[in-house]
Amino acid sequence: MLAALVLASSPAHAEEALTLTRVLELAVEANPALVRARLDQDASQASVVSSRGIFDPSLSVDGSWRTSQSKGFFQGFPFTSSSRSWRLASDVSHTLGTGTTYALNASMDRNYSSFVTNLGVGDTERIQDAYTSNLSVSVTQQLLEGMRLAYNMRNVTRALQDVDRKDLAAEKAVQDALSQATSAFWTWTYQVSLHAIAEQSESVAAEALRVGQAQLQTGRIAPVEATRLEAALVQAQKNTLDAEIAARRAGDDLALLVGLQPGVDRVPSSGDAVANVAVPSVDEAIEVALAQNLDLALARAEVDFAEVDVENARHARLPSLSATASAGVGAQQDSVGAAIEGLTQPDAFPFFAVSGRLDVPLGNRAARGEAERAAVTRSQRQAGVVELERSVSAQVAQQVRQLQASAKRIELAEANARLAEQTLSAEEALADAGRSIQKTVLEARAEVARTAAEVEKARTDHLLARTELLRLQGLLGR
Repeated sequence: MLAALVLASSPAHAEEALTLTRVLELAVEANPALVRARLDQDASQASVVSSRGIFDPSLSVDGSWRTSQSKGFFQGFPFTSSSRSWRLASDVSHTLGTGTTYALNASMDRNYSSFVTNLGVGDTERIQDAYTSNLSVSVTQQLLEGMRLAYNMRNVTRALQDVDRKDLAAEKAVQDALSQATSAFWTWTYQVSLHAIAEQSESVAAEALRVGQAQLQTGRIAPVEATRLEAALVQAQKNTLDAEIAARRAGDDLALLVGLQPGVDRVPSSGDAVANVAVPSVDEAIEVALAQNLDLALARAEVDFAEVDVENARHARLPSLSATASAGVGAQQDSVGAAIEGLTQPDAFPFFAVSGRLDVPLGNRAARGEAERAAVTRSQRQAGVVELERSVSAQVAQQVRQLQASAKRIELAEANARLAEQTLSAEEALADAGRSIQKTVLEARAEVARTAAEVEKARTDHLLARTELLRLQGLLGR
């Protein structure tokens, strides 16, 4: 834009020039929504680690000590007993995604008991002191509900899906930030251009008044013509002030958006002027948008998540059936070492057990209701995708038509501006020859300023429409 180029070359503002590239860099760095989106990404990654924790092995160690005494009668003879015991056990358990759970258990316990019986001929004491060791392993397998790997991994799957969702949300936040910053930059550039046009009009009005006053002194024009020239200068000064305020406001809005200090004099730079590109056809633009629009990507991801929930909910309707097999060996001796060694001796006592458990919720309304809810949610999200595709297609078509129209408006505005310049030159020549009045010249000058502003407006509208189209297509910053 011509006015922006003029301002960007001004020495007073050279160090404060802002390019679009720099604005976009700042937008990505400083946008609060992006900061939150990145924190959400970190949180979702942590959730993945947490969700895998259900498959971590578990180690437990427990111990106990007990002492007790009792009195009673045995076949009419009184007796007393006392006992002391302790137990130390440890086990490692682990659950796999296949619905398999295994456990390894090792334990050692000691039981010291004293029985004293009075049989009428004196007290008789019997002592029992034994160390018992056990070593066992058990495996439990789910055979109905909980047998599918995908079902058992559902929490991990949800966490990974949430990572994908947060990644898409972060990418969308980037696109939104770039779109807002780009639109604010072009709006600011437009206001700066209007300010430059107003300043140029003021300069022309001031020169015209100087010439008019000289002509008044020589009697070439009437006093009313000089008054009109002075009024035109006052109006031009007011327009310049209004344009300056609007430009500063737009600059401050941009500064706040990208994290810069507002109130600082800055001008847009032409260092990265946008090249003209061919306007795509409606069908081509819609095809790209349907493939890459980030709102659509998020909506389609939600459908995929719902599909997984439906499959898991269907599986959860099954009853629970599990089979457990356990085996081990034990030994009992009179010392800790002998009890441990006894586990490997021929006289150790082995054991083996098989068991099963079936749980059938009568009515099973909770699982059936959840399966129906998941199916409804999936249908809602599928319908939402179809509706969003229509909405995005309509918006893209509108933006393409806006681009086509704005490109034509640029041509028409530039033609009007050329004609206004030619008309002004002709009116000034007629005025110099005494064949036209200053009022007509002033109107021609106002038309030149108006058509110059129209050119800038058409160019800005074109850039804003292009920015919105790229956002809808998910292509900003690419």
